[in-house]
Amino acid sequence: MSILHVEIPREVIGFFQHAAGDIDTVAPVKSGGGSVVLMQAEAQSVRYRLDGVDPTATVGHLLLANTSVTINIGDNKGLAINVIAASAGAILNVTSFR
Repeated sequence: MSILHVEIPREVIGFFQHAAGDIDTVAPVKSGGGSVVLMQAEAQSVRYRLDGVDPTATVGHLLLANTSVTINIGDNKGLAINVIAASAGAILNVTSFR
C-alpha cells in the first residue's frame, strides 16, 4: 500500500467520523467553526445537501464510496450540510480547516 502525501494550506481544526449506522437517518455535518470542510465517503456512498433540506437515499449530491469533496464555507459558518447514507454501511469522515 502506498501513502499519498497531501499539502494542506490551512490549519486543521477538527476531525469527526459518522460511523456505519449513524447516517442511516439524516445527520448534520458540523464545520467546527472552520471555513473549509473535507468530506470523504468510506465503504458506501452518501448523499448530501447544502440548502438545509434533508437529503434522501436518492435525492441530493452523491458522494461515491472512497471519494471526497471539499466545500469552501467561507464566512457562512452556519451553513447546514445534511448527509445520509445512500446505502447501508456508509461511513463519513469529516475534517474541518480554518
